[in-house]
Formats: sequence, C-alpha cells, structure tokens
Amino acid sequence: MRKTSGISLMILIFLSLCLITFSLLSLSGATADETLSQKAADRTTEYYAAVTSANDILAEIDAALARYLKAAESGEEAAERENTYLEACASISDTVPEASWKDGKITFSVPVNEDQVLQAGLTVTYPQNEDDTLYRITAWETVNTREWTADKSMDVYRLGDIDMSD
Repeated sequence: MRKTSGISLMILIFLSLCLITFSLLSLSGATADETLSQKAADRTTEYYAAVTSANDILAEIDAALARYLKAAESGEEAAERENTYLEACASISDTVPEASWKDGKITFSVPVNEDQVLQAGLTVTYPQNEDDTLYRITAWETVNTREWTADKSMDVYRLGDIDMSD
C-alpha cells in the first residue's frame, strides 16, 4: 500500500479558500459600487429637480421684466425709459417672491437638498436693440449651506469591548 503525503488535498483546500475569499471580496466591491451609484443617481435627480425649479423662477422673472419694459416704453420720453424700467425692476420681489433686488441685480436660490442650494444671480440690462436680452446670468452655482467637518472616527477593534469573563 502506498502512503500519500496529502499535498494534493492541501492544494485543493488552499485553492478553494482562495476562490471563496476572492468571491466574497468581489461581492463586497459590487455592493459598495451599487451604493455609490445609487447615491450619485439620487444627487443628480435632486440637482436637476432644483434646476427645473430655478428655470421656472427664471421664466417668471423674464415675464415680469418684459412687462416692466413694456410699461416703461409706453408714454415715457426716451431718456427716462431706462430709469423707469430699472425702478420697476426694483420691485421684482413683489411679483416674484423668490427673487430679491440689490444694486441692479436679481438673486434667488432654490434648495437642492438639506445641505445645498442652487444660487442664481442676474444682472438686469436695458435693451438697446429689439433683439437684446433683459438680463445676463452672472451666477448659477451650487452652494453648501452646512459647514463641512471631517470624520476622524475610526472603527478599531478594542480588546476592552469584549467580555472575557467566560
């Protein structure tokens, strides 16, 4: 009878353990990737919902500025039309409550999520030609509303956390 050293069995057990370990690592990585992808998709959805709301507000502002321009051009002398138009623009918050006026600029913000807002800034211009716009977008940015603090905690195994009285 022949005695075998069991090397082939040891190699088989070692390879099986390696395959199990690599499959668990792959599963862990795939789960982490899925979580990250879901967070990115949620963030993108929140951002574009805020952009849609901001565009709705921008459309209201555009319509209000067009009404102010039409009112300023009916009955005023050419020299006073621009002043009348800018004075009417100063009351934009009466027409569009989300907007505020300061120094020839209209600003408004739309919440993206609990930590961020989308801020927009418009500089009002008096059109010199019929094709000119009533404003220029000077700011369109996402701003953090909560101060960022680094997470310095570490999950560390502590021997004191284990009850070794048994």
